[in-house]
Amino acid sequence: MRSVLLALFLAAMTAGSAVAIEPERRDAIVVTGRVWDGFAFQEMFLPSRSSALHLIAGEDSALSFVSTKEYYWPLSRQVYVDFEAKRQDIDGVLKISKDGKDIAVIHPSPYVILYPKGAVNGHGQLLWGDAALAAYRTYQDDERSFNRRYSEALARQTAYEKRLVEAGTARIKGAPAEVISPPEALPTPSLRLVTAPVRAYRLSVPAGRYDMALYTEEERPIEGTARTLDIIDMNGRGVVVADVVSEERWTRPIQSDHPGERIFVRPGSTFYLTLAAADRFQEPDYLSVVSPQADVVPGRDIVVRRKPADIDVVVVHFGGAEAEASLARFKVEQAAGSGFGYRVRSVKPGEREDLTAFAVTVPSDGEIVSGQVSTRPGTAFNRDIVVVQPRNSSLALGLAFLPLLGWCGFRLRRQGTFRTGPAD
Repeated sequence: MRSVLLALFLAAMTAGSAVAIEPERRDAIVVTGRVWDGFAFQEMFLPSRSSALHLIAGEDSALSFVSTKEYYWPLSRQVYVDFEAKRQDIDGVLKISKDGKDIAVIHPSPYVILYPKGAVNGHGQLLWGDAALAAYRTYQDDERSFNRRYSEALARQTAYEKRLVEAGTARIKGAPAEVISPPEALPTPSLRLVTAPVRAYRLSVPAGRYDMALYTEEERPIEGTARTLDIIDMNGRGVVVADVVSEERWTRPIQSDHPGERIFVRPGSTFYLTLAAADRFQEPDYLSVVSPQADVVPGRDIVVRRKPADIDVVVVHFGGAEAEASLARFKVEQAAGSGFGYRVRSVKPGEREDLTAFAVTVPSDGEIVSGQVSTRPGTAFNRDIVVVQPRNSSLALGLAFLPLLGWCGFRLRRQGTFRTGPAD
């Protein structure tokens, strides 16, 4: 009986704790949709109490106003929504105004995102209306056709393998060798992707600061939908950044995102360089778009890497000599012996590379103390190289004893001055 009462008490305590941490949900109108981040379309959610919506110019954005249940979670200090409990899209007319004048009146329409080379490669396109619905139907037809062709090719491949086994078994029993032609290779899937159609408001206005709100067909504003709209420009944000990979730490590359950063190397060593296309933003400009609730630091830069840079050759300068390094594929092997470490070599035919990079070899000449690596135009990417020469052991030992020698000299001088001084 005592055990039963204890179990009931613990269950009641647990239930009470669960109720205590359950956040309070409230009805609210939030803004959600797909926004352009300069490279791809990101999902975005703007809480009801956020008065400003930040976007990046250059591509359309798809916005929806949704009536839902909203709650604050203190552990993450962020607002969340419960779309499963309630999600009601608000239809109306979206008006964009500036200085009290309407510059755009937008009605909702279906849209899809078309990724010609897959979502991972970016370069998405928003298609609207009938074009969106037609693109999605074509995509579904292509996917069904591929699935059918793949299933048929897989069946032929399975039948071929079965015939090989049967022919081998018959051959063992003395039957003549049978020539079996292999089937065609399995079809390669396409990276093309079209998302399912969704209704939203198509927002496409130049960079600037605006006001926006939803209105009914009778020109009455819908409460809770008014927001300030801040759109920034993308011009001049593209940069090329790098990862510096040393042979002994190839799994932990060192990022180099700013032109003023230098690369420190040893004479005679080889390091590997990978380049990436990126965009540089002020932190509030970017995070306010893709993560409106993030804590930002005004004035701090943020570099957003997009994809490998379309650069095949870099120019390396050491001691007045110029050489080119081409983008190459490398295999990384763990060195044998008690010291372990790694060895980087060029890939052999049929091997899969571990690293695709530019190999930069530092001269072993002790007189060379600096160098430079850059792209051919000299503007897209440029980094200074500092050659750290090996330490002179004799000089280092002398410098280590220098304070002691100075102290001894000071003591001897003091004693000599005391002995030759005037008598009392």
